[in-house]
Amino acid sequence: QRTATELLNDPGLVTVSLAQASIILGIGRTTAHNAYKRTGFVTDGVPAIRVGKRIVISLAHLRNALGVLEPVKTIQQ
Repeated sequence: QRTATELLNDPGLVTVSLAQASIILGIGRTTAHNAYKRTGFVTDGVPAIRVGKRIVISLAHLRNALGVLEPVKTIQQ
């Protein structure tokens, strides 16, 4: 299982699961799921997107809500 820092700093990730978002936010999975069911958001300004049976969260929205800068992508040669 990856840490919140690893998830936030991975430039290759665009979305995370609801469970991973709860790790990043430091809340329980049940709390995150209940917030999504009640409001459609995991927390203020962070909408959850249903894709089939999955619920995904935009890392850009999470980073913005937490005041974390986007990681810099490096070009490998």
